[in-house]
Amino acid sequence: MERPLTAAVSVRRLEARDLDSVLAIEVAARPWTSQWTREAYLAPPNTGMCAWVAERAGRIAGFALARYVGGEMEILNLAVAEAERRNGAGRALVRAALEEGATHGAAQAFLEVRESNTAALAFYTSLGFAEAGRRAKYYRDPVEAALILVVPLPGQG
Repeated sequence: MERPLTAAVSVRRLEARDLDSVLAIEVAARPWTSQWTREAYLAPPNTGMCAWVAERAGRIAGFALARYVGGEMEILNLAVAEAERRNGAGRALVRAALEEGATHGAAQAFLEVRESNTAALAFYTSLGFAEAGRRAKYYRDPVEAALILVVPLPGQG
């Protein structure tokens, strides 16, 4: 059941001042999220890396990290603070990533998700992603297969 929102969520580029909050959300979301370095989140956009935060009432609700290259966008990491889940922050972050990927000429976006992460699979399916493959023993701690999910981006075909 979704809780009523107390304030709208907004999405913006990640800034250095956001890193402590982002890394705390990342750690709390283990094992569902990848663990990235501070430097990865702050890579300049001309490297193809980009990161966003979702903010609600002045607090970081979640984040996304992606890269685009060679006509594709890969969502590398996405997490939402537990208290903020199911309130639109994750959806807003993915939409921001997909819009930017399309702007940079990506025809599709893909990501990997743990095979056992049924909540994430349902979430991504609701956004139009479909299973395109499986990578056995892709994840560690615990060892588990990854499902590769893909979505076409609008205006790229």
